[in-house]
Amino acid sequence: MMSSLRFSKRTAWFIAAGCSVLAIVALGGALWLNRSPGGTPPVSDARVMKLLVAAEGMVAVRPAAIGWSGVELATLHVTHDGVAQPVWIDGDTLRFYAPISLTRNMSETVFWLEQGDPSGARIAERPLEPHGAALAVTPIDHYTATLHVEENHVYSPQATGGPPAVGGDHWFWAQLPAPITKTIPFTLTAPVAAPAHMTIEVWGSTEAPAQFDHAYRVRLNDHLLGEFSWDGAGPHTIEAAVPAGVLREGVNTAILMLPGVADVAADVTFLNWIELAYPRAFVAQDDGLGFDSPGGRHHLSGFSGPIDVFDVTQPDRITRTRLNDDAIFTGEAGHRYWAVGARGYRSGRAQAAQLTPDLRDAKNAAAYLAIGPSDLLEPLQPLLEWRAAQGLATWAVPVDAIYDQFGAGRIDPEALRSFLRYAAQHWTLKPQYVLLVGDASYDPLNYTTPPQANRVPTLLVQTVYGGETASDVGLAQLDGDEKPDVAIGRIPAREAEQVRVFVEKTLAYEQRAPAGEWRSRVLAVADGQGPSFREDAQRVLDRFAASYQTDLINPPAGAPQANAEIVREINMGSAWVLYFGHGSVTQWGKDNLFTVKDGAALQNGERLPVVINMTCLTGLFTHPKVQSLAETLLWKAGGGAVAVLAPTSLTLSSDQGFLSEALVEALLQDRTARLGDIFLRAQREVPTSGSGAQDVLRTFLLFGDPALRIVQP
Repeated sequence: MMSSLRFSKRTAWFIAAGCSVLAIVALGGALWLNRSPGGTPPVSDARVMKLLVAAEGMVAVRPAAIGWSGVELATLHVTHDGVAQPVWIDGDTLRFYAPISLTRNMSETVFWLEQGDPSGARIAERPLEPHGAALAVTPIDHYTATLHVEENHVYSPQATGGPPAVGGDHWFWAQLPAPITKTIPFTLTAPVAAPAHMTIEVWGSTEAPAQFDHAYRVRLNDHLLGEFSWDGAGPHTIEAAVPAGVLREGVNTAILMLPGVADVAADVTFLNWIELAYPRAFVAQDDGLGFDSPGGRHHLSGFSGPIDVFDVTQPDRITRTRLNDDAIFTGEAGHRYWAVGARGYRSGRAQAAQLTPDLRDAKNAAAYLAIGPSDLLEPLQPLLEWRAAQGLATWAVPVDAIYDQFGAGRIDPEALRSFLRYAAQHWTLKPQYVLLVGDASYDPLNYTTPPQANRVPTLLVQTVYGGETASDVGLAQLDGDEKPDVAIGRIPAREAEQVRVFVEKTLAYEQRAPAGEWRSRVLAVADGQGPSFREDAQRVLDRFAASYQTDLINPPAGAPQANAEIVREINMGSAWVLYFGHGSVTQWGKDNLFTVKDGAALQNGERLPVVINMTCLTGLFTHPKVQSLAETLLWKAGGGAVAVLAPTSLTLSSDQGFLSEALVEALLQDRTARLGDIFLRAQREVPTSGSGAQDVLRTFLLFGDPALRIVQP
């Protein structure tokens, strides 16, 4: 339950500073504060619990053991994606089957445990066949097991195709430039001397005008499985038969030899994964065994004691059979089973579901939403109070509550979009401004980086020139078309200190920005590597010229120390700084016109500009290890930028022009509009008929507060 407290604006910060505030709503000139503990509530106080399970199998849960008190075990229900999972209540323990459905953002599957009536789905008892009848069935000593061997170390945004969980697989084990040899050890238990089959998934990243571009020679242990060649770039599957007797108990070794191809200058592939379908005896591992039965009589071994066999072929209709001491089981062909001993049940991570505040309550009203983890929302409070004082109904929403109420408990950016759509359709006052508070990463499963890199995930979209990249714009598409419907911005913070710096700069900009000519100055920088960049910059400056002071820096290609002039001019102060030209994640231009090092050294104080990047990649905030130029300008204390418009991908300047010209037009039409309103109007003017312009719409993002009020001349 949440308590409500009403107080005047003058006392708001004093009271809020002493507690953990997760929701603030300003209505009718007063500030309403809804309080709930920061983070996920403790399990002991939960009405509903989530259980996160990492691997398929039978799961055992003792509520008392995880601190979930006052639970009537007989009334517990388990669901996954809204579908009931049959349970077996065994004394003080709840047992159920956990199928696994992996997603792009989670390596665990979420199951919900909730109290209800005692008539929920139950695992049915299946009697064991009479001993004589079982012995009459043909004995089968093995089944086909599948071993999947994969590591993820190399990211390729251009790769497309196959799972993982929609969006394609962009992560690879290793880049293999021929000639090279890759040795891969793996361990097998209980293999049977019968034929097997190996599958190798690779990605060709080069191609040449030859009959074949790529060649592999594959060995398994001491046996040559074959030589394989193919043509063209993209995904390719190598299939190899494994003769009986090649596989060993314990460590086996696959050897991939890439000799290179005659008359092909470069033969480069990425190894994705190796899969082995092999015959395996019915021997338990860790007191459990999952198998697809070929039919017949099976002798199960390697268990610690009595064995329960669960038929999980239909996850909503599961049966349990307790075996006799001889451990003989008759399986049906095509059925999937899990056999477990007392120690073969899996556990999971317990979390209390965050069902408050109730985000589906139609009485909710907020024009300004801040969404993020609670530790990043706390330092945002002074900005929330300032927005409330300006008359915006303001609410800080814990992102976990959105996952639990709109995403079945999964970390998923689609849950954010579903939430915003619901709020737009059902709330008393629908959101106008959305601020995402937290970083995101194209490595959401943390193959190479810590979890702090993915605090509030973004949508990952495929673009024409840059491949996969980030797009917050899709989160704001609420009515089914390709145009955003709400102003959205992001603070790509990993730590609370970054939020604090951003808030201080934003408040300083709106509350005490110094007077001076800088307020009416527009500074443009054009890359000297092409005349079209100067033309683009001048065309935009001409639109400003009637009421702003405009300056253009256009250093010639290769000019040394061009960055010194740009830094000096930014330090003098400008309301707007625009760049037109080539770019990368960390800099403007091929000539190091302005880099993250320059951004971190700025000394422009409280003369903070809005920086517009008509270039490529300077807003790629999803890189898990490299800080983008846009982020550098936001995190710079005592200078930098108050907000940044920057791209996360590669696009053409001819397509970027649709946005830059519409942006200036929107600004000049209403100088009192908030930055998010200006950007939203410009976005909605970008055509979606061409793929290039569509990519501009999707990948130019606002880093900063969409409710920012621009300083006026």
